[in-house]
Amino acid sequence: MNGDVVGSSFTFGTMSAGSRITLLWLAVATALSISLLFPLFIVDVPPIEDYPNHLARFFILAHPDDPILSKMYAPHWAVLPNLGMDLVGAGLFRVVDPFIGGKVLLALSLLAPIAGVTLYHRIAFGCVSYWPLASGLVAYNATFFLGFMNFLLSIGIAFAGAAIWISLRRKDHPKLSAVTGAIAATVAFFTHIFGLVFLFLLIGSSELADLRRQHSSGELKSSAILTSGIAMMAAALPAVIIYSASPFGGAVTAEGEWPWLIKALRLLSPFAVTSAPLMIQSAGLFVIIIVLVWRHTDFAPGAWLVFGALAVAYVAVPFDIKGGSFVDARVAVIFAFMLFAALNPRLAPARGIIVTVAIVALIATRVAFISSGWSSARRDVADVRAAISNVEPGARVLAVTGSTEGRFWEPENWILPGFYRLYLHLPALLVVDRRAFWPLLFASPTQQPVSTLPPFDRISQMGEPVDWTRLANEPYSLEVLMRARYLVGWRANFDYVLVVDAHPETLQISGLVHVHDGPFAKLFQIVR
Repeated sequence: MNGDVVGSSFTFGTMSAGSRITLLWLAVATALSISLLFPLFIVDVPPIEDYPNHLARFFILAHPDDPILSKMYAPHWAVLPNLGMDLVGAGLFRVVDPFIGGKVLLALSLLAPIAGVTLYHRIAFGCVSYWPLASGLVAYNATFFLGFMNFLLSIGIAFAGAAIWISLRRKDHPKLSAVTGAIAATVAFFTHIFGLVFLFLLIGSSELADLRRQHSSGELKSSAILTSGIAMMAAALPAVIIYSASPFGGAVTAEGEWPWLIKALRLLSPFAVTSAPLMIQSAGLFVIIIVLVWRHTDFAPGAWLVFGALAVAYVAVPFDIKGGSFVDARVAVIFAFMLFAALNPRLAPARGIIVTVAIVALIATRVAFISSGWSSARRDVADVRAAISNVEPGARVLAVTGSTEGRFWEPENWILPGFYRLYLHLPALLVVDRRAFWPLLFASPTQQPVSTLPPFDRISQMGEPVDWTRLANEPYSLEVLMRARYLVGWRANFDYVLVVDAHPETLQISGLVHVHDGPFAKLFQIVR
């Protein structure tokens, strides 16, 4: 190691110890990956909000000729910015069990940002470091629990693409960097539009930092500015063309308000778990860690521009943009990963040991808590699957939730405090387990490569299950029908009603016969 690199807890310089140090780093990286993946080994269906819905869509794409599902749904491949997981899932689910394949995809979305952060850090600082591995602290975050799999994959792709760009530009290969940048941008676009934007934020900030360095040293020439601009435009051109041709293109629509209290709460997005105390404690300890390392840290070129842009974006963005929700939470998660990618702490041994122990302990605590919660949630998933085992293939099932009034912190393993309930899409297991129809599949022609076929399209609508109480409140208000148009004539259009997160106070509605009466799920047959 270089003599000026103190605190080998996180940073290795030129690595004079060579292979021994490299093997130690690989051992730590492997141990981290296994630890983070452990919760996935103990469940079939983890409590992740959108995951069952994605699972159902991947299953449909993998079985386009299924004699039952093909009457309800059909692949609808188009130029869309959310195809990454669909392409992989459609192929994977042809050869493996969907519940195993689904966990493989979850593992990919969990580890991709860490891999991208590690590669970016390695290229930016030219050394192997343990610090980017500490990003495992925020691997389980709000966007992961909400099931934003394509988003997380795209962040890993953005970091990796930017790292390759920086490496080639340092070697003075502007043409090659433009080509690889165009490839990275295309891959990022087809994974998630957020990844594409973040990729060019990383690339642009690096280019500006390099030009500023040349200007400060008196070496800046107009040709350097021209080369940088042309390279970036060439890299962006394919993505711009694809975006323009996509149904996703067009005007940017923003929805929702800018509630400052919610904005403040969403700063905790990188640390979100199903326990408010642990979420707050994780964030607090992380702030202390950053304070400890801040004065002894190098920053990647252009890092301040990225941090500034993300901070402005966090304050400015609304809740929804072009159908994408929790936009501010996504920005907060990217910011957290950037702290591990663009910082390079150089700590004295004593401080390095303190920081190392704190991070390891916090990662272990969070993984243990998640594992325990997921293990407990298995009985609820088992109850849902037991309920839907009574549904015959091809049946139409209306899914609703138990009354949630005054119950914002229960059930314990299915609520992300301050964010969302995580069980709303569990009824999507009807598609995978029973090849039955439910009306809330993610099948928007501008976002997903699946379409709902007639006549089922008339009783389908992307969204969330309504509360059980809504069924008894006929005639329905316009506000309710805007969210759930399929409620019109539901007794004639559906065969069953599935209640998830059911409670003793669940209403009794005439014309429904109990088929399954479990503690978490209830199934009723509609008697016409």
